[in-house]
This record gives sequence, structure tokens and C-alpha cells, in this order.
Amino acid sequence: MGSLKDALLKAGLKQTKSENSRSNKKPKTKTEQHQRQRNFCEHCQQISPDVEFYNHRNPTVSAKWICAPCADKNQIADDFRTTNQSDFSKKGIFRREFGPLKRFSHDGRAVPTNNQRVDGNKKSPSRDKGRPSKR
Repeated sequence: MGSLKDALLKAGLKQTKSENSRSNKKPKTKTEQHQRQRNFCEHCQQISPDVEFYNHRNPTVSAKWICAPCADKNQIADDFRTTNQSDFSKKGIFRREFGPLKRFSHDGRAVPTNNQRVDGNKKSPSRDKGRPSKR
């Protein structure tokens, strides 16, 4: 046997409200970002203002979020740094003692340098200036 609702619908009565009618809510905009900036060095277990993410291949260091002094002590090159999120790097005062610094643009992307991985098979344009073309 069916319910009273089914019997009333069968008799010809119509519903005044539809079931589970809810007004559509606009999605909330996030006002607070979780972990917007990291300042905890996983290697020395201390809070430091110059912690960055290093995607390194140093087998003696298992940590990835490393402060600049720990990266210098363990000789991790700045080329392995993938973030530009610390206070020091945003203000432009990020310093390293080991190796050259990696350059970042204002939007946080790495700026390529001119001397990255030179292709040894390319001909230099200065050699081809005096020679006739072989076409």
C-alpha cells in the first residue's frame, strides 16, 4: 500500500510547494589562504624568514622546505629553488653564500638566464658570415 501523499496525488490534488526547493547560494569567496607563506625549516626544525622550497637531489638532506643558511651549509644550489615566497625574496634581500642566485620576475616565475644549457651542435652565426650558402 502506498503513502497518503501518493493517494492524494492519485485523487487529483496538486502540491503547492515542490520538495527540497532551496534557493541557490552564491559560492563564498575565500578570504583567508591556508599556509600562504611557510617559515618553518624542515631541516633545522626552526622558524626562519627565508624558507624556500628546494627540489634538490642531495641524498644527505631529506627536507624540501629549507632555510637559506641550511641550504648554504649543505651546498644546495639556488637553481633547485622553485618558490619565491619568503619575506626576504619578495623584498629583494634574499642572499646566499653558496653559488649564484636564481632570478624571479615580479609574478613569482623564474627568469631564464642566457647561458642555460648551451647546445654544442648549433653553429654560431659568426662562422657562417663569410661562407657562401650550400643551397
